[in-house]
Amino acid sequence: ASATRTITSEPRSGETIPVKTPTNIHALLEFEQGATITLSTSWDVWAHRHENMELYGTEGSLYVPDPNFFGGDVDLIGKDGDVLEKPVFEHPFSVPNKDQLDGKMANYRAAGLADMAQAIAQNRPHRCSMEMAVHAVDVMTSVLKSGEQKEFITVNTTCERPAALSPQDAANLLVEG
Repeated sequence: ASATRTITSEPRSGETIPVKTPTNIHALLEFEQGATITLSTSWDVWAHRHENMELYGTEGSLYVPDPNFFGGDVDLIGKDGDVLEKPVFEHPFSVPNKDQLDGKMANYRAAGLADMAQAIAQNRPHRCSMEMAVHAVDVMTSVLKSGEQKEFITVNTTCERPAALSPQDAANLLVEG
């Protein structure tokens, strides 16, 4: 782990800051319904060739695009190494809308905020609830605590899984500019 880090984005690009949190984290997570995954994260990798997120299971592996954005291909590889056929996913947020150096990408990062505003206006629960945020923070801090104490930690919070953002729900959030 690094004791310092140099910021590479504006407006503070080039500034060196102290690192006060672990920069490599590995954990075994067991979900309420029994599924288990290995979580490996690192901010100390300067170049890699992995997908942004890879999920490994007993029946195969799932490769998903950068979760900071939307769109991109999801690949499912069976345990025999064959690429499994997947249904076509047509969703308004899968349409590339932002130019990048390496081509266009789907960038709908304000979608959660737009959904929250719409939910408040419609007097319905929003998908990114306070309970979900509390649970996410509880999981993250429990992972750190588990590493510090060198023991399994039971997460005591839970949250309801929100309704999926359907293609129609997503289309209703888009504003032509």
